[in-house]
Amino acid sequence: MIPELNTLAEARILVVGDLMLDEYFYGDIERISPEAPVPVVQGRHHEMRVGGAGSVVTNLAALGFEPIIIGLVGDDEGGRFVRQSLEETGARIEGVIVCESRPTIRKTRILAGVQHAGRGQQQVLRLDREEKKPIDSSEQALLIGAIEDALQQDPAAVLISDYEKGMLGSSILQVLVAGAHRRSIPVLVDPGRSGRWSGYRGATLICPNRYEAGSATGIDLDGEVQQQLEAGQTLVKDLDLEHCILTLDRDGITRVSARGDSRRHPTRVQAVTDVAGAGDMVLSLLGAALASGWDIDDACQLANLGAGIEVQKVGVQPVERWELEAARNAWLGVVPVALRCQEQMQELVQQSKANGQTVVFTNGCFDLLHAGHLQLLEAARAFGDLLVVGLNSDASVARLKGPDRPILPAAERARLLGALSCVDYVVLFEEDTPEALIGGLIPDVLVKGADYSVDEVVGREVVEAGGGRVERITLVQGASTTGLIERIRRGTRTCPPTPEG
Repeated sequence: MIPELNTLAEARILVVGDLMLDEYFYGDIERISPEAPVPVVQGRHHEMRVGGAGSVVTNLAALGFEPIIIGLVGDDEGGRFVRQSLEETGARIEGVIVCESRPTIRKTRILAGVQHAGRGQQQVLRLDREEKKPIDSSEQALLIGAIEDALQQDPAAVLISDYEKGMLGSSILQVLVAGAHRRSIPVLVDPGRSGRWSGYRGATLICPNRYEAGSATGIDLDGEVQQQLEAGQTLVKDLDLEHCILTLDRDGITRVSARGDSRRHPTRVQAVTDVAGAGDMVLSLLGAALASGWDIDDACQLANLGAGIEVQKVGVQPVERWELEAARNAWLGVVPVALRCQEQMQELVQQSKANGQTVVFTNGCFDLLHAGHLQLLEAARAFGDLLVVGLNSDASVARLKGPDRPILPAAERARLLGALSCVDYVVLFEEDTPEALIGGLIPDVLVKGADYSVDEVVGREVVEAGGGRVERITLVQGASTTGLIERIRRGTRTCPPTPEG
């Protein structure tokens, strides 16, 4: 069982690795260029974020930890942005070295939708600007000095984020691992893709993905489970590790340990939006959990949940503590997976809109789901990328429908709604109407049944004022919860009686 997240210690954690600037251009594709057979992207907006080891820092800061970061940036606009952004998270940046010999690593992604069709954004191009070469002796000396200073601050864990850009040579890694061992500090490594990992020898654990582990061992991890275990055992032995944490995308996480045991941690199937940042998230959460004294398997399951959230976000974005808490509660069956409070739902809607997604909203009591409900919800989901269902609370239903209603409590109604593939989120409201909720979310599309006139739709004014629209759906005739309840009470059948009567 995953512990309560309030047991995360919010300790000091040292992060060492390749810093980079992630740049995102969002737009729409409406035509093919007359100059070449390539799509023309009409730009809408532009974002810059800290990537690489910097995303590990922002993940830890979002969870309340105190990161210390050691890395390199260029003496350029990108480097200044990276340093300022890291400092704004509350991270200690004394160990971020500004070097003259190389520019800041910059990854530029162009994402686009299609003809304003209300579909999600996807990458159409990535442009990398970097210099992959070993650091010089003066830069190495500065980094070693920064590592020694940072270790004297007694971090609870050391996280190494290696993108193999030339910074983490064998000398740097030896100083880092040996220094941490002398202080009994766990060292966790997210390794590079090459599989040449001798510099990690003696670390506490590494967390390679399927491709990386296969590259390092020559074992096909797409095959049988036994082959995955064999790859993990090989890495544990060759690199003198305590654990190898294999991140296997659709197959979850598999832990293989020097003590001779192993454990698989399955994951829930997710609709993957963008895999960028998933490895950073795994490293961050493993480090946060082990720094807090958690068991290794609890740490793996937390990392599993966090990676599942991360791949649903566009680009590299931190996962908030409340998102992890919601995922944990859903995994334990405490609350429905789709249920969110209004504050959380506002954040999710804002995030989805920033990612170019169209947010659809509808509402109701949904007391005993029937064919009419399903038709409404499926039709509503077709209008956009994300369907949010506002659900009347039990008290609200009782006021509207009478003291004998609802038949099912809100938690059960939310669970049933969330189980539908067309429903992304469910949010409760206590009022008789969702007017205040709609005002907080401001969805792009507001959906109601065609039995309402446009003027009768609650929230229409605020949605239209925000540039959205109202859509009405023709409902299944005669399908209603009230009618269904009456038929049940009268014992009316809609199918032939069974032989037993």
